[in-house]
Amino acid sequence: MKLLGSIGRGFSLMTILAILAMALTPYSPVVAQDTPVSGGTFRTAISEEPDQLDPANTNQLLASNIMNNIYDRLVYIGEDGLPKPWVAESWAISEDNLTITFKIREGIKFHDGTDLDAEAVKFNFDRILDPATAAPNKAFLGSLESVEAPDATTAVFKFASPYAPFFTNLLSFGIVSPTAVETYGESFGRNPVGSGPFMFGSWDTGSSITLTKNPDYVNYREDDLNRGPAYIDEIVYNVISEASTQTAAFEAGELDMISAPREDVARLAATEGISIVSLEESNNLNFIEYSANEPFRNEAFRKAVSYAIDRESIAEIAYLGNATPNQCPIPIGNAAYDAELCAQYGYSYDLEKAKRALADGGFVDSDGDGIVELNGQNVVVTLWSYAPYPVQSKTIQLVQADLNQIGLQVEVQTVEFGAMQPMLETGEIGFDYMRWTYADQSILSALFKSPGWTGQMDDPELDKLLEVADTTVDPEARIEATHQVMIYILENALISPVVSDWVQSAVRDNVHDYHWDALNTERLIDVWISN
Repeated sequence: MKLLGSIGRGFSLMTILAILAMALTPYSPVVAQDTPVSGGTFRTAISEEPDQLDPANTNQLLASNIMNNIYDRLVYIGEDGLPKPWVAESWAISEDNLTITFKIREGIKFHDGTDLDAEAVKFNFDRILDPATAAPNKAFLGSLESVEAPDATTAVFKFASPYAPFFTNLLSFGIVSPTAVETYGESFGRNPVGSGPFMFGSWDTGSSITLTKNPDYVNYREDDLNRGPAYIDEIVYNVISEASTQTAAFEAGELDMISAPREDVARLAATEGISIVSLEESNNLNFIEYSANEPFRNEAFRKAVSYAIDRESIAEIAYLGNATPNQCPIPIGNAAYDAELCAQYGYSYDLEKAKRALADGGFVDSDGDGIVELNGQNVVVTLWSYAPYPVQSKTIQLVQADLNQIGLQVEVQTVEFGAMQPMLETGEIGFDYMRWTYADQSILSALFKSPGWTGQMDDPELDKLLEVADTTVDPEARIEATHQVMIYILENALISPVVSDWVQSAVRDNVHDYHWDALNTERLIDVWISN
C-alpha cells in the first residue's frame, strides 16, 4: 500500500488575496525525482465546459484553472505570502499608498507575436474598468481609478483609496493580447491569446479543450522548477460530467490526473501505479452562518451551536479524514490563520458549555420534553445546505445530531445553490452550512462587511475593523489588523467555523512534479511524463 503524498506548507500564515503583502499559504518546494524529459500529452478531466476563456468576462473557477496556463500575470505570490516579480520585474508604491508604478519586462511576446508591454497592460485594465465590459471581477480591483502607460516599460496604477488585497487579486487578471481581442471581438473567449507557457489549440464543443506548448516561453517565476518552456507538448481537458466516469477513465489509463473524489481516495492510494497528492493547507473554509432573524440573531444561540459542533467527527466521518478541523473564521491556508489565537477566542467541542450558553440566553426546557423553549415556544429550526453534494448532506446530519443533544430540535434540508442564494438574502434560511474558497484575508470583508454576502449583516463596529484591515498595506500590520477582525467575529460567534477540506488529486506514477503554488494553483509547466 502506498502512502498518500502531501504538499503542504508548515506555516500558520498562508494563503490569500492581499495587496502588497497578501500572505498566502506557502507550499513545500517540489524536489525533481529524475531528469525531466520533454514530450507527451497530459490528459485530465473537467466536469463541464467553461463558459469562456477571457479573464475580463468570466469568474468561473473552471475557466480560471484552464486560463492559468494561457496567461501570465503582473506578479505571483511566493511561499512567504508576498508578491514576486513576473511580467512586472519591479514596482514602487507611493507614500500615500495611492499609486503603484510597475516596471514591465522587455521582450515578452504574446502567442500572436505582438509585444506584452505597458500599453498592453493598460489596455487590459482599462477593459476591466470599462462599465461596458461588465467584468464580473471588476470589484477585485477595489478603488483602482485608472492606469497610465507613459512609456513601453512603465505602467502606473492610481487608486482613490489604499486597497490592501490588490496584489493577490491581480492573479485573477491574466494579461491578454490587445491585438487578438480586436481581431476576434466577442468570440475572443473561444480564441484566447496570452503569453503563458501554453497556447490555445482547439475547442471541440462538448468533448475537449486542448492547449499546446509555447516553444518560446521564458518562465520568470522562481517558485517553479522549470524556467520554461514546458516539458509536456499539450494538455487535453476532456469533458466528462460524472465523477464516477472520470474515475473509471483514470483507472483505465485514459487520463493522467483527476481531482480525487473523497470516497475513492483510500482505494486509489492503494492501487498500483497511482498516487494521491494532497494539499492540506487549503484556501477552503466550511462554516455555519446565520440570518438576522430569531433565534439566530441571539448570540447565545450561536455560541451554543459553536460549542456543540464535533469538528473532529465531521472531518473523519463526512470528509473521510480528508479535512482539518478549523476553529478560525478563515481558511487554514490563509496568511492570517493562527490556530492558537482561534483556540483562545473560539469554540471547542463541549456539550456542557453549549447547554450553559443556551441557558444564559434564556433557552430553557420548562416542560421537560428535551426541547428548549424561547419565549414559551419550542425551538424548532432547519439547518440548510446546498445540493447535490454528499459531504454537505452528511455534515448537516452530523450537526443535527450534535444540536439535538443540547435540546435544539433541528431538521435538515438541502436545495440547489441557485435557489439557495435568494433564500439567504431574504432570511428565509435561518442557518446553513456553507463553503467558501478564497485566497486573501479580504474573505472577511466579502463575508461580513455590511450588508454581508447574504444581506444579513449590519455591524458598524465590525465594519470599522474591516476597513482598517482592508486599507493596511504593510503585510505584518495587515495580519495584525485581520486578527482583530477574527477576534471580534469569534467573540460574537458571527459564524461557526467547522473544517478546511483538502485539495486532492490522483495522478499516475509516470507523471512527475505535479504540484500547486502558494495560491493553490496547478503549475503544469513543471510536469513531465516518463515512459
